[in-house]
Amino acid sequence: MTSFQETLDYLYGLEHFGISLGLENINELCTACGNPQNKLCVVHVAGSNGKGSTIAFLKQLLRAHGLSVGVYSSPHLRHFSERIVIDETLISEAEIVALTRKLRPIVEKIPRIVTFFDFTTCMALLHFADKFPDIVLLETGLGGRLDATNVVREPLLTMITNIALEHEEYLGSTLLEVATEKAGILKPGVPLVSGVKKGKIRDFMAEKQREMAAASDFLGRDFRLRRAADGTFSYYGVEYQFPGLKISMFGRHQQDNAALALRALESLAHEGLFEIESDSVVEALLQVSWPGRLQKVASSPDIYLDGAHNPHGIRALVPELERLKGDRHLILLLGVMKDKRIKEMTSRLAPLADEIIVTQAPLDRACLPERLAEEIRIHCPKVTVTDSVADALTLARERAQAEDLIFLTGSLYCVGEAFNVLDLPVM
Repeated sequence: MTSFQETLDYLYGLEHFGISLGLENINELCTACGNPQNKLCVVHVAGSNGKGSTIAFLKQLLRAHGLSVGVYSSPHLRHFSERIVIDETLISEAEIVALTRKLRPIVEKIPRIVTFFDFTTCMALLHFADKFPDIVLLETGLGGRLDATNVVREPLLTMITNIALEHEEYLGSTLLEVATEKAGILKPGVPLVSGVKKGKIRDFMAEKQREMAAASDFLGRDFRLRRAADGTFSYYGVEYQFPGLKISMFGRHQQDNAALALRALESLAHEGLFEIESDSVVEALLQVSWPGRLQKVASSPDIYLDGAHNPHGIRALVPELERLKGDRHLILLLGVMKDKRIKEMTSRLAPLADEIIVTQAPLDRACLPERLAEEIRIHCPKVTVTDSVADALTLARERAQAEDLIFLTGSLYCVGEAFNVLDLPVM
């Protein structure tokens, strides 16, 4: 394996094995590589939605205080290297090739199916252990308890953004079952920062933390934000208060994510890693962007992309979409994964649209456009089926007037396809 393309072909070939939760593979991989995870200072982040945005806020806040920050996240939008980043530097093609060459012989000796996520998680940990950033922000892929990232046994901090029904065949059919899987990242003595607001679920997590002699801080209970009519918000933390904060990302839910990052910043500063500077906080929050989240990418007509991919995310999106639409004609481009709660997603989104163009990402997990169109026609009669995001965007532009709104959502994979079609930057 010498070329980068050959390496990518091998890595993406592992995706055909699908999802296989469990820690046996990652433990064996990391043990064979000298347990790189034990050399890192990790913030472990789980949750049904908002993980990426919360990590983006926290990364910028830490960078503003002089720390180098590694981030492992998924999925990528355009390039595999987006998954493994230190500060503003993506892992290089040469590094990906070298790490794959190192790991592949180990994988071939394991008598079980090693998935794409197992492999890339170990790759990321090895990369970070070699470059040694001050802090690594590690995003779970699915759930928590059996997610490959849970190979980290002693993180500095755990974060659970929120809990919603998702991936029910893996995580359970009730919020408590999902919460139990997410809470699998909790560790003895390690504090938790969480955006979970539902009383029963919050109480469950707080009790878990008490059992492990660890602190828990919940948004709305232990730290708060207050929104102002001018779009700013004030943060009231455990040790710090920051009035009149602004962020460049749209959506009330993004203010919640910023508040989670601020509480995490407080917690990490309490460990003596740095001292918080108010001016740095204000400036850092303004600089944060997260591609593919309520992002305007074209004008005349306006085109927006958003990666909301489950009912919880759609609920947060709807008021923002209503605001953007106003009196305009809305052409909604929609593609979702077949393992999502499609009826609930379409029932919330479809009534807002004047017409809908159904599409799909080039993945086995994608819901067939014809199947998705059946659900949409219950709520919106004007539906067109396309086979690709490229076709959907072309058709939408042909139909739209300059003053109309084109909005693509339903899947981060479809958003990634749109980034490729429109040749958009991701960093």
